[in-house]
Amino acid sequence: MRKTFTKVYPVMPASIQASAYADTEILFDWHKVEGFKGNSIDNLKVIVRGTNGADQTMVAIDLLFATDEIVTPSDENNLQLVPKSLGTTGAAVQAPLWSNNLVGIVPVAANDFNDGDLVYLNIANVDLSGKEIPANGDLYVAAIAKGALDFRTTVQVNEDDFAAGTQTVVTLDTAGAKVRFAPGDVIHAVDDAVLGTIKSVDSDTQITLTSANVDAITNNDVLYNVSPIQLILGGSY
Repeated sequence: MRKTFTKVYPVMPASIQASAYADTEILFDWHKVEGFKGNSIDNLKVIVRGTNGADQTMVAIDLLFATDEIVTPSDENNLQLVPKSLGTTGAAVQAPLWSNNLVGIVPVAANDFNDGDLVYLNIANVDLSGKEIPANGDLYVAAIAKGALDFRTTVQVNEDDFAAGTQTVVTLDTAGAKVRFAPGDVIHAVDDAVLGTIKSVDSDTQITLTSANVDAITNNDVLYNVSPIQLILGGSY
């Protein structure tokens, strides 16, 4: 039997992260899992970034899994349909049109996460032995908060306004980029304008992007990492 691991980077809009999440609210809607190999999800890890440079006071998170295969036993003409939206992120689930896509739920308890030793984030390991999630067809994942989670930040651009495609090096204010961002983070402004992917965090007040900024950016724009929750899914085949 061969083991496989896939890292997943669901997108949580910066404009929604600007407010804290509460119990029952959607953290991220259905996100397609690219590259997963295996007949089932056997274990997973959940990495949760902190609040403005410090680790979270962790709460539980429910992870939902769905596929694009809907079995229709009455006529054997199975459907291939992407799961419909749970609703608006940052709000409660609003419609059940995804019900027949659903293949499992993984409750990640607050005490599954490590304590504050990692300072800037928390991580949980969940063994699904005996509770494996089937992974036939294209696989999707979504998440719901079971309490207050807060990804707000105070990092701001400290530049004259600049147009799209003009800068790879961006100066920030003194909030401390080194404890809030990391290479590989995809950064958006609070209005969801796309800055880009961080190549390096050069200092507390400077980051370098892998390529020039995608959208126009304004002085004092507050910046967010749009994947503050990351998953590592383990499978076997």
